[in-house]
Amino acid sequence: MILVLAIAYPAAIAVLFYFAFLRPVQQERARQRRELANLQVGDEVLTQAGFIAVVKEIRVPEERGPTEVILDLGGLEVRAYASAIVQRLPRPEQATEEQTVVERGQG
Repeated sequence: MILVLAIAYPAAIAVLFYFAFLRPVQQERARQRRELANLQVGDEVLTQAGFIAVVKEIRVPEERGPTEVILDLGGLEVRAYASAIVQRLPRPEQATEEQTVVERGQG
């Protein structure tokens, strides 16, 4: 009986650690990968540095390597790795639709 408890407690702690810490991180990374895969020219994005920019060009290397994006920061174009993009911001027409739904009380 003591042997079972000696094995059960560490196993329970490992399961709790997985669901509390590891699984949310994995889900966030998967979400970010999906967003980056759907990234298009003209999308407004938020970078890790806190800049809001518009995607001007997406460069996928022929060989294996990180995808680069050319971002327009209000007249200044910069190169960045796609992994530096935290999230894609909603387009203005999407934001207007979301606001309309919320105003009607449907959201």
